[in-house]
Amino acid sequence: MIRTAAGLLSELVLVRLHGRAAEYVAADGAARPALISACRQEATVGDLPERILSRTIYAQASSRSGPLRELVQNALDASPRGARIDVRSAGAGAGGEGDVEISISDTGQGMSGVELLEDLLVPFRTRKEGDPDSIGEHGIGFLGALEIAPRLEVTTSTRAEAHRLRIRPVGQLPPHGDFAWTLAPLDLPLGGATGTTVRLTLARPVDRAALAAEIRSVAGFVDPARARIHVNGVLVNEARTRVRRVASAPIGDDGELGNLELYAGRGDGIPPRLLVTQRGLLVSDRADAFPGVDRALHRELARAIAAAGYGLIADLPPTVPLNKGRSSASGFAAQKVEEALALAFERFVLEDALHDRELLRGVDHRLASVLDRLVLAAFAGEMRPPPSRPEPPPPALDASGNDAQTGAPVTPRKPTVAAPEAIVRFADALLDAPMFTTATFDPLYGEHRTLRPLRGVIEAYRAGLLRAMGEGRLPGFVYLTATDPLSQALLRRLGALAPPAANTPRPESPLRMRCVGRDRLKSGPAVAGLEAMVAAIDLLTQIDAAISASAGLGPSMITVHQDLYGPDEMAHTDGAAISVNVASPRVRALLVAVLGAGDLIALGALVDLLLHEKAHVSLASAHPPSIAEHGLSFYRRKDALRRLLLQAITAGAVVDPIVHLPQIRRDLLGAALPAPELLAHAFPTEP
Repeated sequence: MIRTAAGLLSELVLVRLHGRAAEYVAADGAARPALISACRQEATVGDLPERILSRTIYAQASSRSGPLRELVQNALDASPRGARIDVRSAGAGAGGEGDVEISISDTGQGMSGVELLEDLLVPFRTRKEGDPDSIGEHGIGFLGALEIAPRLEVTTSTRAEAHRLRIRPVGQLPPHGDFAWTLAPLDLPLGGATGTTVRLTLARPVDRAALAAEIRSVAGFVDPARARIHVNGVLVNEARTRVRRVASAPIGDDGELGNLELYAGRGDGIPPRLLVTQRGLLVSDRADAFPGVDRALHRELARAIAAAGYGLIADLPPTVPLNKGRSSASGFAAQKVEEALALAFERFVLEDALHDRELLRGVDHRLASVLDRLVLAAFAGEMRPPPSRPEPPPPALDASGNDAQTGAPVTPRKPTVAAPEAIVRFADALLDAPMFTTATFDPLYGEHRTLRPLRGVIEAYRAGLLRAMGEGRLPGFVYLTATDPLSQALLRRLGALAPPAANTPRPESPLRMRCVGRDRLKSGPAVAGLEAMVAAIDLLTQIDAAISASAGLGPSMITVHQDLYGPDEMAHTDGAAISVNVASPRVRALLVAVLGAGDLIALGALVDLLLHEKAHVSLASAHPPSIAEHGLSFYRRKDALRRLLLQAITAGAVVDPIVHLPQIRRDLLGAALPAPELLAHAFPTEP
C-alpha cells in the first residue's frame, strides 16, 4: 500500500515520458523532487508535460456528455457482468438551480495505489490492453472529467487495500495550467466490498432531469444483462429492450474487426435516426445516416424509415478502435465501418423492412419515390439481369468505339438512378428481392401464393398478365394483392393493369370527384361517413396551421377530391391550396387509423404528406416546375419545413397537432369514411 503522497499531474506526465513512472511511485517524498529535476533537464521541450495535460483535459470533449460517457465506460469495464452502476447527484448550487456534485459508483475489483498513479492519472496510459471485454485504449481518459469538474475525488477499494485520491486545480480561473493531487490510504471497508466511486465537483450545476437525459443518451443502449445503470435510483438503459437485431455485417476483410450489429425499433428513448454505439455506449448520433453521393439510395430509404418513427442502432464491437474523443472510428477503421454499415442496412431492407407492413404503413413519399425509380428502371431494362440470367460480356471495340465485329455503335449501359456502382448494386438487389405477394390459379391444384420480386411483377405487367387480387381466378394470370402498402403503391404507379397502347388516352376514373371543401361537404347530400370526412379536414387543417406558423407561411385551404389529379395521395392546387385524394387506399387507411384508433404512426404519415405538399406550395411561386416538383431544392425545403415544425413544437411556439386529436375523435360517432362510389355520385366532377 502506498503511503500518503502528493504532487502535480504534470510531474506524472513528465516521468511517464521519460520511462521513470515506476521509480517515481516507489520514491519517497524527499527523492521525488530530485527525480523531477533530472527529467526536466533531459527534456528537449520544457513545457511538454503541461501541453499534453492541457490538450488531454480541454481539447477532447465538446460537451459534458463526453467525460460522463468516459466515466460510465470505466465503470462498465471494471464491473462484473450484471452488476449495478449508480450515478447520483447532490449538493444544491447557488440559488438552488441544480446539483453541483455527481458521483459514479461501481462494484468492480477496485484499483491499487500504484494503478491510481500509473494508470488513472497518466494520459494515454491504460491497463485495458488485451482485455476483450473492455472498450477503449488510450481515449480521452479519466482526466477529461477535469474540464467539467476541476475538483474531484476517487475512493477505491481492492481486496488488499483502499485509497482516496483528491485532485484540485492550481490557479484561480480555467483553463488551469496544472492540477495538484493527494493520495491517502484508507481502512478497508467492512465485509470486504470492492469497487470505485468517482465524485465530481462541477464547475456548473446540473439539473437532475438533464443529468438523467445525458446519461441515457450516452449509455441508454447498454445491454441491461451487462450492467444496470441507475441515475438517482432510476434505470436509464432500458431502451435496449425495445429494439431488435435486424442485420449483421463483417467489418473489414473476413471480419478482421468483428461484426457490426444493426438494431431497429421505436418508442421512448429511441430517436428516429441512426445512432452508432460501441457495446451500447454512444459514439455518434447521425441525422444523415448515409452522407455522400455513393449512398443516395440508402439515404432515401433510411429517411423513409426514420419518417415512420423508427430508429436504427449500429453497434460496433470493442475491436473497432475509436478516435480520442470517442466520436467515430479511427483512421483505417472508419471506411471499413461505413462499408459494413451500408451492407447491414441493405440486408435489413431486403430481408426485414420490406416485409414489415407496420413499418411500411408509416413511410413517407421518399420510399414511394424510390419505388418510382425502380419501376422506371425495370421498364427501361437498365438494371443488370439477376444471377440466373448473367449479363453478357461487353463487345470488343474498334478504334472508333464501335463493335469490332459488326461495326455498329455501342451504347454503354447507363446506371439507374444516375448513381455510382454501389447504388446500382443495391437497386439491382431491390429489384430481385421477393417483396410482393402474388397468386396464380390452376384448375387442378387451385390457388398458389408466392412472393415475387419487383422485376417479376413488372415482367407479368408487360406481358399483360398482371391483375389485382379479387379480379377473378383465371389460369395463366398473376394476381397481385392490394391489401399491403407496398403493393398499393405499385398498383398506383402502374396505373392500368394492362400496358397502355401508344397514344391511347387514359380512361377517366369512375371515382373522379372535383375538389370539395369542408362547408360544401356539410351542406351537401346526406352520405354515410361525411361526418368523419369533415373531421379529417379539421385535423388536416390543424396540421397545416402548425406547419404554416412554424415556417412563416400562409395557411392552405384543405379540400378533398378523388382521382382528379391522377393517383397521387395529395396535390397542391391554385398555387396555395392542398387537396386530399380520398380515393387513395393508403390515405383512407391512414385517416381511419387516426380517427378511429388515434394511431400516432398514421398521424405522423399524414404530417409528412402535408409537409410534402407544403414544400411544393412554398416553392411554386419562386422556382421553375422542375425544381418545385421534385428537384434537390424541393427535398431540402421539405426537410427544412420538418425541422422548423419540430423546433417550434419543442419551443412551444406552435401547438402540436396531436393536441387536437382527442377532441376531434371525441365528437365522432364513427371513423368510417364514405365509399368512393357514393362520393363520386354525390359530388360529381361537373357541378
